[in-house]
Amino acid sequence: MIQVTEVRHDGRNPMAEVAPDQDAAPSEEAASSEDAASGEGTAPGPRTPAVTAGVAVLSVLALAFLAVSGYFGYTHWQAERAAQQRSEIVDAASQGVVNLTTMDFQRADEDVQKVLDGSAGEFRDEFEARSKDLIAVMQEAQVKSVGEVRQAAIERQDGDSADVLVAVAQKVSNAGGAAEEPRSQRMRVTMQLEDGTYKIVKAGFVQ
Repeated sequence: MIQVTEVRHDGRNPMAEVAPDQDAAPSEEAASSEDAASGEGTAPGPRTPAVTAGVAVLSVLALAFLAVSGYFGYTHWQAERAAQQRSEIVDAASQGVVNLTTMDFQRADEDVQKVLDGSAGEFRDEFEARSKDLIAVMQEAQVKSVGEVRQAAIERQDGDSADVLVAVAQKVSNAGGAAEEPRSQRMRVTMQLEDGTYKIVKAGFVQ
C-alpha cells in the first residue's frame, strides 16, 4: 500500500513535530526546590511558650544562686569579723591585766606608763592621779610583782564595749627577801574601743 504524504505549499512537512523548549520554563519540582532553598536564610519563627518558660526558669535560678552565694559570703565575713573582734578584746584585756599586776621598782615609771597607755576614761584619770604615790611605795619597799594570765573570756559584749573575766596568778617579792607564792585571782575588766584600740575603762577583783 502506498502512503501518500501531503506536501504543503510552504514546503514544511506536517508530520514533523516541534519539540518543546525544555529551558523555557522551570518545572514545578524545580520551583519547589528553589523555594525551599530560598527559605534557608530567613529568620526563625517566634519561640514556643515552652522555650520561653525554660529561659525564664533558668534566669530565676541563676539569680537565686547569686543571692544565696552573696548571703552566705556576707554571713561568713560577719562571723570572721566577730571572731577577730573577740580575739582583739581578749588579747587587750589580758595584756592590760598583765600590766596592772606586773611592777618592778627599778622601772616603776615605765611600768606605770604601760598601764596608762592601755587605759582610758575615769579609770586612767584615777590611776594617773595615784601613780606618784604608787611609785614611791614601790621604790621604798623595793617591790617586784609578776602577773601571769591563766585564762580570759568575754563575759558580756555590747558593740565596741565588753566585760572580760581574767584569771591571773601574781607573785610578789620585796626588799625583805620575802616572796609570796603565786596567788590566783580573778579580775573583771571593762574594755572600750578608743582610737582603734581596746583599752581598760574599769577594773576590779571578783570575789
